Amino acid sequence: MKSQRIALGCALAALLAMPAVVQAQQALPTASPTPAASPAPVKPAAKPVVKPTPKPPPPQRIGISGVWEIQIQYPNKTIYAHFSMHQHGDALEGTYLSPHGKKSRLAGSVSGENMVVVVTLADGKVLRFESQLNGTTDMVGMFTKADGKRVVFTASYRPKEKFFDSLSPVPGGLGTGGTGGIGTGGGYNPPR
Repeated sequence: MKSQRIALGCALAALLAMPAVVQAQQALPTASPTPAASPAPVKPAAKPVVKPTPKPPPPQRIGISGVWEIQIQYPNKTIYAHFSMHQHGDALEGTYLSPHGKKSRLAGSVSGENMVVVVTLADGKVLRFESQLNGTTDMVGMFTKADGKRVVFTASYRPKEKFFDSLSPVPGGLGTGGTGGIGTGGGYNPPR
């Protein structure tokens, strides 16, 4: 019996000690689980780059078609006028803008390096421009006025999107500006 009592005492002691062991295990620090690496931040989907629609290329120039600045060279002054011409084969048609800003129809022809333009004014008078072309950007020739007097003129091609854009009253244009007289202030304003 004594051995039973001892065994029973040990078992009782073990039962009593058990809560202390559980408490001790709970009191011991435990290793916390290693935090998982947080996922990389998700970048928002890149917005597609929207490129502006490019301007269409300007229409191909045919021969001497386009806007021309004319310099009529009197002995004591130079006055400026403009042609807006369209070439169809050897034929020319278009508009003449006088130094005073009046529009008139023009017609003419081109043959090799030679050009003739006839302008019919509103009053029925006729102006004649005969010139030698230097490529498709310059010309030099004789201007015959309605009264038959002849004067030297030169002309230069001026690429523009519209015929009457940026015209002012002096070298390079017609319109208003300066002191209001021909040959003062202003100038040719190239397209932007």
